[in-house]
Amino acid sequence: MRVRYKVRVNRAGLIFIGITVFLGVAAVNTANNLLYLVVSYMLSFMLLSGLFSLYNIRGLEVVLLPPEEVYAGSETTFKVLVKNHKRLPSFLLELRKEGEQCTLPLVIREGEGSLRMSFERRGIYQSLSLEVSSSFPVGLFERFYTLEVPVKLLVFPKPLPCDDKKYVSPYKERGYASSHSRRRGYEELQGVREYAGEPIKLIHWKLSAKLGDLYVREMTEEASPPLILSLEDVEGTMEERISKLSFLIVKFASQGRPVGLRLPEKTVEPSTGVAHKRRLLTELALL
Repeated sequence: MRVRYKVRVNRAGLIFIGITVFLGVAAVNTANNLLYLVVSYMLSFMLLSGLFSLYNIRGLEVVLLPPEEVYAGSETTFKVLVKNHKRLPSFLLELRKEGEQCTLPLVIREGEGSLRMSFERRGIYQSLSLEVSSSFPVGLFERFYTLEVPVKLLVFPKPLPCDDKKYVSPYKERGYASSHSRRRGYEELQGVREYAGEPIKLIHWKLSAKLGDLYVREMTEEASPPLILSLEDVEGTMEERISKLSFLIVKFASQGRPVGLRLPEKTVEPSTGVAHKRRLLTELALL
């Protein structure tokens, strides 16, 4: 893809150009050779500054590394890697995205920074547009260009708070109550097993003394009943319903409660864990 390099004149550049024009007019009016010489040096300086600035931002490769979870409407910090394929280093690089910027003072072969971004809509983003710029070497001019950075990014729906007690109902299908109704905890004795780093209070001292090895009590506690969510459980527009389900999924997943999702064309069965939560959010993001 061909890159179009553009130039912005900084305040210092405007002053420098103004002085150059003033001296140029004075040189023409007075026919003073010294003024001609000064003006020629100033013009040469601007030319060299522009060439160095152009070289400084060429030969760069930008890579964006998103976090594991990105939600619409929330600011997220991306890791930025800038790879320099030139023989000479690049100085004072700035990467901008919607008012946020990341500054890299020196990039010899590879530089690293962070950039905060936000997304208005959920879904898949194939690329993100960044502005790469630099005022090197003396700050008279700013060279910049717009770069489309390839990125495989899935933005989850914006969580919209809602009343979980009112809209969520247990998943009562036969077969799930037995598999999800209990979890490891400290309420009820389920059995005894060999010690594997558990808290000391769980050690079964009598059995350990009798057998000569450490054994612990394996305890369980009642878990919250599994839930299955659907778009019919919440109110509002389609986007509001998706956002409310996203909120409920994040909330119940953080509580360790098994949660599933019923969609018009498929049903995701209740389960727990971070991977399962992200699967549910992915299904909502792609609706």
